[in-house]
Amino acid sequence: MKIVILDKRVRRNLALFKHLIHKQAEKTGRYFQVAKKSYRAYLNCETGELRFADLQKKHLSEGVWKTIVIQLRPDIEGAFEVYAEGNLESFDCEALQAGAYEVFSKTLHILNQLSYDPKHAKNPFWILRHIAHLDFFVTHEDEMKRNLVQEAWHSVDREYAEYLLTDEPPGTYLFRKGEFAQILEDNLNENREEPVICITLTYRDWEEKISERTLVFTEDHWVVFADDMMLSGKNFGSVRELFESMATQLSKPLLTG
Repeated sequence: MKIVILDKRVRRNLALFKHLIHKQAEKTGRYFQVAKKSYRAYLNCETGELRFADLQKKHLSEGVWKTIVIQLRPDIEGAFEVYAEGNLESFDCEALQAGAYEVFSKTLHILNQLSYDPKHAKNPFWILRHIAHLDFFVTHEDEMKRNLVQEAWHSVDREYAEYLLTDEPPGTYLFRKGEFAQILEDNLNENREEPVICITLTYRDWEEKISERTLVFTEDHWVVFADDMMLSGKNFGSVRELFESMATQLSKPLLTG
């Protein structure tokens, strides 16, 4: 499932939290069943950006970053609560600048929205599993009216993707989560502080064959994967920029629905 976020700082906060859940689950060997439900984090009082203690390796300035604890409490309304470190008192948001408060409050609001389900909302393992299987993408201002990934996303395997594109003209494309993209994403995320998302671009080329590229989204830019685990290829600031570089190969999206 994809979640499209308008603010890249909010997207980054959510993507980092998802990355943290995966990391903790891998360490336990039991995936979400024994994942932590309390998360020590650092909050930037000027920007609202989060860093998590279990992921952060670089030193953070104490004057700008405040230590907080984000706790998952599905027994209350609004599953996620924030406390000051060392006590159970709510975090004093007066320390945050206006823009930082907006980013941080949006992050918590989305987490609590994602945690709501009439059947499973009281189950912390369902909440963590649900969040961990989402992909968070940012929508740049020039793409707000037309998100290229969202409009052409299909939850299908390779065989059905080929079927969908069979009678389409050359240059028609769709996005999906292919098996290789999932494996690559898992491998890239093993030793990274910043989470990586991989998706599959499937298209009918000008020889009328079905071709694929794996696109990697990391640190707010896109890279076309070219057998380089360092991702040192050309960076693109948006999907639109990436598509401009492939204008001779792609012509129209296969819209969902």
